[in-house]
Amino acid sequence: MFVAPWDTVVRDVGLFVIVITLAYNGPLFVSGLLFARRSDASLRGQLALKDGAPLALPCGWTVFVVVPCLNEARVIANTVRCLLDLQPGVRAVVIDDGSDDDTAGLAEAAGGDRVAIVRRALPEARRGKGAALNAGLRHVRCRVREAGLDPARVLVCVLDADGRLTPGAVAHVAALFEAPEVGGVQLAVRIRERDRVALRFQDFEFWALSALSQFGRAATGSVSMGGNGQFTRLSALDSVGGQPWSDSLTEDLDLGISLAVHGWTVTSTMSAYVSQQGLTDPRRLLRQRTRWHQGHMSAITRLPELWARPGIRLATRTELTGYLLLPYLITLPWSLVQQYVFYRLARGHAPQLVHFLAEHGWPQVLGGLGCYALVFAGYLALALVYWRRTDDVPLGKAAGYAQALVLWSYVSFVAAWRAVGRMLTRRKGWAKTERVQEAPVRAIVGPAAPAETGHGRRELG
Repeated sequence: MFVAPWDTVVRDVGLFVIVITLAYNGPLFVSGLLFARRSDASLRGQLALKDGAPLALPCGWTVFVVVPCLNEARVIANTVRCLLDLQPGVRAVVIDDGSDDDTAGLAEAAGGDRVAIVRRALPEARRGKGAALNAGLRHVRCRVREAGLDPARVLVCVLDADGRLTPGAVAHVAALFEAPEVGGVQLAVRIRERDRVALRFQDFEFWALSALSQFGRAATGSVSMGGNGQFTRLSALDSVGGQPWSDSLTEDLDLGISLAVHGWTVTSTMSAYVSQQGLTDPRRLLRQRTRWHQGHMSAITRLPELWARPGIRLATRTELTGYLLLPYLITLPWSLVQQYVFYRLARGHAPQLVHFLAEHGWPQVLGGLGCYALVFAGYLALALVYWRRTDDVPLGKAAGYAQALVLWSYVSFVAAWRAVGRMLTRRKGWAKTERVQEAPVRAIVGPAAPAETGHGRRELG
């Protein structure tokens, strides 16, 4: 059988990507499943957290929740109300980064004297999320000094303006910081209002693939920090520097690397999660994913620092190195391989494995099914995990969504190549993610709370 030169190249590149994917994601996936089972004995158990009761903070801990905002009038009142009602003892800090709307006023009305408003004005405002967070941190440091608090017993939580923590989440997280080596904790993320296909795909990504990978990374202490539901010990932030959040497009990822470089462990938990809105507008979604890819790909410049700094565990260095290389070793090359494979199939060329099996007596239909099972085994496993982690999708429908992730992957492919273009042309500007208007919500305080009617009762997670 004649094999075209391009077939050989694509086959070799494809095999390389598959090997790298299995070598990196395989152990993380297994480790994440074990982490979840050890923590809760059930992948589905985390869902019950949204109906939990508020818990008091462990003795001796102080938690500041900073919420960076730029024109967040659509969601900020709900966020502040849910935060203060469901997380007893926290100190809320809303950073108004030069909003044109009444973000600050709505936050103040929702929280009263329980929320501090940090107002930023142009030209200092609107210089990125990292700059806004650093401004909020300056406020936190002032309050800590005034109260004479120990920075090692103070936590700083970053919550997006649409973020909602499960009841008692802060108390559960604070307990993890009793281990002195823990510098950060990142919660799993859930997408709310999953009634549209695009939102379901995003929940698939966050709640199954990303969450299990993050749980797996807890074994190496290198859980990636996210921009929502991120907790950091104040003394860990102080060790990073006066302005720990950089001007990177993914300031959260950059902070996670800085914590690792300074010897801190970052972990996760099954005892809490954070929910947020998803995106349904294709342009906004692509713009968001392009920013994420560009920030991730730009972070590769920190590899020398990661390997040169003493005192970092080899497992942490190795895992973070693999994570930073993912776009270059998997996303970009596979985006090309997949197109060539589809092109060959459209031209009627069966995969070489089908020809091989046919030469050894296998019917072509069985050979094709074998190829399909081999290629889509990962998607089927992901469908099973997502089904076990949720209670609103039957197994058959989850499997259907998993197969359709092949099409959803084009969002990532296009975003990755757009990020490459932006890097080559040295463009670093970005537009914030816009929110969807929410109906007023009153927090549900514990499972025994009286039922609410109309728009009063809304899903928290």
